Amino acid sequence: MKTERIIHLLIAGLITFGLEASVQADTDTQSRNLFETAGEKQVGADFKPAPDTIETNFGTLNFDLEAFPTEETTRKIYDELDLQRATQAYMDFYPALSVYAIVKSQIRDFNFKTSSDIAVAAGPGWKPSEPFLTGNNSTVYAIASLDLKVDGPTVVDIPPGMYGTANDGLFKFLVDFGFVGPDKGKGGKYLFVPPGYQGEIPEGYFAIKSPSYRIWVMMRGFGEVGLGEQAVDWFRQNLKVYPLATGPRQANYANTTGAGINPLPAEDGSVFEMLNEIIQYEPTELFDPEQLGRLASLGIKKGKPFNPDARMQKILDQGARQGVAMSRAIVYASRDPDIKYWPERHWEKMFLHNTTFERDGVNDIDARTLWHYQAIVVSPNLLSTTPGQGTAYLTAFRDNKGEYLDGAVNYRLRIPANAPVKRFWAVTAYDPTTRGLLDAGGNTNRSIGSMDKPVANADGSVDIFFGPSAAPKGKENNWVRTNAGKGFFVVFRFYGPTEGYIEKTWVLDDFERVD
Repeated sequence: MKTERIIHLLIAGLITFGLEASVQADTDTQSRNLFETAGEKQVGADFKPAPDTIETNFGTLNFDLEAFPTEETTRKIYDELDLQRATQAYMDFYPALSVYAIVKSQIRDFNFKTSSDIAVAAGPGWKPSEPFLTGNNSTVYAIASLDLKVDGPTVVDIPPGMYGTANDGLFKFLVDFGFVGPDKGKGGKYLFVPPGYQGEIPEGYFAIKSPSYRIWVMMRGFGEVGLGEQAVDWFRQNLKVYPLATGPRQANYANTTGAGINPLPAEDGSVFEMLNEIIQYEPTELFDPEQLGRLASLGIKKGKPFNPDARMQKILDQGARQGVAMSRAIVYASRDPDIKYWPERHWEKMFLHNTTFERDGVNDIDARTLWHYQAIVVSPNLLSTTPGQGTAYLTAFRDNKGEYLDGAVNYRLRIPANAPVKRFWAVTAYDPTTRGLLDAGGNTNRSIGSMDKPVANADGSVDIFFGPSAAPKGKENNWVRTNAGKGFFVVFRFYGPTEGYIEKTWVLDDFERVD
């Protein structure tokens, strides 16, 4: 035992020494003075060139006379170079593609005629036929598509007590409406101003300067809004969108629950046609010059036609699919050490660290993909740190054994008593292919939440059951049907999360298989 203790102490000492040495090395690197530490003199002969034959995952590359690529090697290199750029472009521009797909699909599939038209998810929420990324069926939504190039400065006039968010053409946060926005829950008129606008801003508006022409607006309704046609009429009476120049105008308000829409970016080469439409329409200043350079090498350049030949089209198809594959890995098999909300559970964060995807002056590109490939809308209030305000979301892709959730298997999810929410909680099943609501058959999907008054156990905990066939006896109100032919994942929503969630003193159980 004494020897074992000595060994443990030695190991601990070595680990501590290693950590201290690493910190010291980082500090030395950050303050390194090259005039004092550039090293010993070198000459041209010290340069070590790459060999004239290089093995890669896309074949053997041969260079004549030590450095000149052969014709076959040149072809391989440019095919791979274009493929890498197409793959990265798919991931880098996915937020812009996502919001564009939503705006375009609302016009195309919901038959919007102007930005004044409002789609109301009055079901409440959506059905699987409206596969908005992790859209839900627990609350009523109203959504609009603004186009400041068409309408100029545009007014969004909201009633008191509204909740909502506006995002720009890169799916970046512009403003929140309601209690957490500048109107503080009193309602008011928000004026969205287009890029480069030089006109005067009239008094009495909350003015928001947008870097993009297209904007997506989402409102969430609770309580008095009601459901079905009552909700549609409520928004008709209380929510207005119109150009500043014209004032209120005729608008269509429709219940679009079950209406069907395809709001998803394509997952083949046609997605680059969508991307070209975005680049042609939006101001160049909206985008990073480095990213525009990547697109230009693929044939997408503002003011120029986009006509990929057969070779490039094949590369773009593959680039999109590889981007999808990488995005799936980032979402469903994250390698980030901070992904778990509770270290001992399989519940994962959707926003990894923050809602800007920037830390210490660096873009957290995997965190950006983690959110945007599985969800829509960006607002700081989706990552609540103030008890009782905003919302919080966690996802589960695996059961307590670390296996992916399978629609052919029966599971139990135990929700401990006293869930830390001011308003309510809800859990919803999703299709991992579309990231929209899981279709359990007949365009149906059932969320279960505290407002549904599920049967509780004696200790106040609640067991929610998931499976493809039938609910356990007496637990019909606690059962979510799955699809035996598909996997699934869930999102657990906390509306108004309180201290137990924020401080992690309340811990949600993992999924467990049941007979």
